[in-house]
Amino acid sequence: MPVPPPKTRILEVLGAELEHRLRAAQHAAADAYSGATHEESRAEDKYDTRALEQSYLTAGQTARIAELRQLLTALHFYQLPRPGADTVQPGALVEAIADASPLLYFLLPLRVGERLLVDGAEVQVVGTAAPLAQALLGKTVGECVQVQVGGSARELEILSVS
Repeated sequence: MPVPPPKTRILEVLGAELEHRLRAAQHAAADAYSGATHEESRAEDKYDTRALEQSYLTAGQTARIAELRQLLTALHFYQLPRPGADTVQPGALVEAIADASPLLYFLLPLRVGERLLVDGAEVQVVGTAAPLAQALLGKTVGECVQVQVGGSARELEILSVS
């Protein structure tokens, strides 16, 4: 298994990914708003709903922007726990193995679920409310955990916790 990246680097890459998604959502919202308010979107008859559909898209993108901003703010102020815990807790980077495949999980107390490539290592960032994180929390090195993945049970063995 490759050397896991530092947690600070994972947070940096996660922040950059969320910023990228925020910019994309802002552009999509601007496009949807333009489509909703453009004079060519004016209804030609009572069944023409182009402008209404664009306004729904604008509302959805606006909600997504607010969600991303909230997540970025929480990430900005998040402080990693002090090192030294032997059990899996929020802020832990967990190295595990399942079916001879090495896995890296970074548990955060945020509403996030993201697969990132960080310095050549694939890291699954998991919010602590997720079933996978719930199965891992409180466990120690050497323990095996059963998790449901896509409707089937999968066994993970915890190799290290940092």
